Amino acid sequence: MPALRRIMDGAMLLFLASCYVSIAVNSLSLGLMAICWVVLMTMERRWTVVSTPYDWFFLAWIVAEFLSTAFSQNFSQSLLFSKRLLLIGVVYFFATHVTSQGKGKLIMLTLLGTATAVAMVGVGMLLLAAPGGIIRLGIFQFYMTTSELLMIALLLTMPFVVHPHTPSRWRIAGILAVIPMGISLYATVTRGAYIAAAAGLLFIALVRNIKLIIPMVLLIALLLMFAPPYVQQRLASITDLEHPENATRIMLWSTGLKIFTHYPVIGVGDIDLRELYDRYADVVNPEHHGHLHNVPLQILVTLGIVGFCAVYALFIRIAVTEWRMFTRVRDEWFRGSVALGALAVFVGFHVMGLTEWSFGDQEVIILLWVTVGLSLALGKMDPATGEPS
Repeated sequence: MPALRRIMDGAMLLFLASCYVSIAVNSLSLGLMAICWVVLMTMERRWTVVSTPYDWFFLAWIVAEFLSTAFSQNFSQSLLFSKRLLLIGVVYFFATHVTSQGKGKLIMLTLLGTATAVAMVGVGMLLLAAPGGIIRLGIFQFYMTTSELLMIALLLTMPFVVHPHTPSRWRIAGILAVIPMGISLYATVTRGAYIAAAAGLLFIALVRNIKLIIPMVLLIALLLMFAPPYVQQRLASITDLEHPENATRIMLWSTGLKIFTHYPVIGVGDIDLRELYDRYADVVNPEHHGHLHNVPLQILVTLGIVGFCAVYALFIRIAVTEWRMFTRVRDEWFRGSVALGALAVFVGFHVMGLTEWSFGDQEVIILLWVTVGLSLALGKMDPATGEPS
């Protein structure tokens, strides 16, 4: 069994490292983690999955998903898309198996070390590219997904930089990491990720040290002043309702609301919305859309009021629990930084979700669940022993 545990731990590290590199490797390593865990519990003849404050909320979401699927417009597709529920297991895995601060540090070093390496690849791509060769940077993924992953990495790293008790070597490593992360995120030229990162950083500043808002505002001002013309155009378009991308999103949202009014209780099922969008849209749009670029509205349409209440009750529970965890450990440099980073990621995720379907992006939601499980595990540890209390 010790050998099987080592395999499981190795699969976990591969899972974390591949979050920023390959969704295929990420999925395979996640499957290996699950198999090892089930085999271990079978061999030991005991249930090792810890209970969490989210159990009943996850159950409510599962019930809502299957209720919506049972009456879906497309039963088979809704059943297939419901596989996103399996990713809930990530929360339980990390909440169960992170049993020491040492293991937590290894997890953070693996995750953020890989994110830093990927961000440095992005910087290298920018330096080696011909002038104008890269308009929007994508590293191993589509530029939109790249921006979300880098936003999460940045928000997880920054609390270590600003915590007053962070050891020098961790602070220096954090500073060296956020530089390529910030550059690569900036080069994705993704408006939603810019706003989400700014919201998460503002949250960190408000919670940790309000004086940090001043350098943050100065940095944003400098970026605006010296941004290339294309970036300035993208930033200026954020408030331009006539901009084609904004106009398209408004059309998507208005059509989504119309669909919701026809299926308000349990929704249309967890399906691709392309056909329904074409049917309900007021204006013929040559671009077909399978989702509505908005997390709350997408959940309302696919799962109805029942599913929306279940999912957002879960989100509220996560926010309250993570805040309580943070207030317990805020003065400890490691646990306090992880807890604050998890909260900042939660903020960034929901801000990004106002204009994107982040909840349906496996690469993104996996990282959210990792932060939820890790925050839960570290928050329960005894500060004196570094082990679960």
